[in-house]
Amino acid sequence: MKNILIGLTIIAFFACDKSNENVSESIVDTIIEFSVLNSQNEDLLNPGNPNYIDVEGIKIFYVIDGESQEVYDQEMTYTRKYLVFKHGNEYRIRVFLNESETSDKSITYLKWSDNDTDTIEATYKRTNGIVKEKIWLNGELIWERGDNTIDAYFLLSK
Repeated sequence: MKNILIGLTIIAFFACDKSNENVSESIVDTIIEFSVLNSQNEDLLNPGNPNYIDVEGIKIFYVIDGESQEVYDQEMTYTRKYLVFKHGNEYRIRVFLNESETSDKSITYLKWSDNDTDTIEATYKRTNGIVKEKIWLNGELIWERGDNTIDAYFLLSK
């Protein structure tokens, strides 16, 4: 019986797969989410609201090498780098921020309409992937890693 247990233990050790030991995992954390309300606390992303923002018209621009470029990648699930979804009893927009720029702050423009654009700036930690550190909205710091924050989320008034 003792020999059987020793044999099974040896087989178990050799059966372990070590092929993943040298694989470095890359983390990509470049999103922020917004709820969008007006002064009457109406959810402007809710399609049932008469003052609803037409989300089909939203455009994302990244500043790359000093030039603003509209984002569209047909190979990605979210081709325009945003997603509107229901979260609890409200709707939110998730924006995938510009991580391609390696300058101190990346810039993403969130264009709601021809007359309304918000500027989102972000800094990242770039080791074993890309992880957001700080986010500014229109020049105001709205999120910072640490500070008891879990998700990058902000309530936006329009």
